[in-house]
Amino acid sequence: MAFYEDLEVDQGANAKWQLKLLDVDKSVRDLNGFTVRGKINRSYDADSDEAISFGVTIVEPKTSGLVELTLTNVQTDSLTRRRYVYDVEVEYLDSDQTIVERVLEGKLMVSRSVTK
Repeated sequence: MAFYEDLEVDQGANAKWQLKLLDVDKSVRDLNGFTVRGKINRSYDADSDEAISFGVTIVEPKTSGLVELTLTNVQTDSLTRRRYVYDVEVEYLDSDQTIVERVLEGKLMVSRSVTK
């Protein structure tokens, strides 16, 4: 089950969050061979073509378990609602089987901008 965390972002500003992924035994997760992806949308039922993808970087060394999620100022400027939903997934191979885990989910709250 994914960890739940509400995030906040300023409309029109760059944003960055860092996640530290842990295994079940609380040891740092080795992210070699992992793919990470995350999206924001206005609701869970909204069309997928309306979604905004996070920029995702697995921080070197991949054994650090660190992932950076980013949004550009152009992306955050396009966020016109007060509240969105988001989630982040990891994907990896385990015994030739593709495993997908949702590791983080929640609401993204937008602090709307007056100055443009």
